[in-house]
Amino acid sequence: MYHHLLHKTSVHTIPHNYPSVPHSHLNNSKLLKVGVNPLNSLQMDGGGVDSDGRQFGSAEEMWREEVGGQRPPQEITVVLPGRRLLAEKGVEATVDGVLGGYGHVNKPDREGSEAFLNSVLAERFPDAASRGRRLVSLDCGSGIGRITKNLLIRYFNEVDLLEPVSHFLDTARRNLAPENLMVTEDYRAVNFFCVPLQDFTPEAGRYDIIWIQWCIGHLSDDDFVSFFNRAKIIA
Repeated sequence: MYHHLLHKTSVHTIPHNYPSVPHSHLNNSKLLKVGVNPLNSLQMDGGGVDSDGRQFGSAEEMWREEVGGQRPPQEITVVLPGRRLLAEKGVEATVDGVLGGYGHVNKPDREGSEAFLNSVLAERFPDAASRGRRLVSLDCGSGIGRITKNLLIRYFNEVDLLEPVSHFLDTARRNLAPENLMVTEDYRAVNFFCVPLQDFTPEAGRYDIIWIQWCIGHLSDDDFVSFFNRAKIIA
C-alpha cells in the first residue's frame, strides 16, 4: 500500500485539449504562448500526502490550498514538442521568479544540492585540492545564476552558465560580477551562453561536472536523451 506524493512544484504542461500546430507553421524564433493553470492541467487521480505530511483528497485540492484558488504568480510560455525550449517572458529575474513563486525553498534546495555535490566531489575528485587541480563546471538552465553564485562558484574555479532566457542571463552577469562575489579571484563565472539546452553541445574535455537543476523536465524525451548522449561523448 502506498500514497501518491504530491510535490509542490509548478506544472509546465500543455492541456490535452489544446489544438496542435503543424511544425511547418512554426518558426524557430517563435514561441507558442499557452496560459497554463495547474488546477486544470494536473491529471492525477486520488488523494495523497504532500512533502509536509498533510492529507489531500486530490491534487486539485492541494493546489487550491497552496495558491488560494488563483493562478500561480507567473505566466508561462511553452513550446510544442520538438521545437524551442521553455521561455519565461514576463517572469521577474528574481529568486522567487525563477522558482515559480516558491522562493522560500531556495535555502533548503541549496543545502540539499551542496550535500549532494560534496558527495560527488569526494568520490570523483578526492585529491583535487591537494594536487592543485582546477575544476570547471557547466550550470545548465542557470537562470539568474542562483546556484552558481550560492554553490558552484565556491567549488569550481570556472563556471559556465547556459540559459535560454536572455533577461535571466543578463541578471546572472550582474549577480556574478567579481564585485558581487564573496570568493577569491581564482573562482569566477566565465562564459554565459544564451542557448536552449537541447541545442547546446558541451565543449569536449572542458567540464568536470555538468550541473542540471530545475530545468531538465522542460525537455522532450528525445531532447533529454540526445543531450545526455552529447554530454557523455565529450566527457
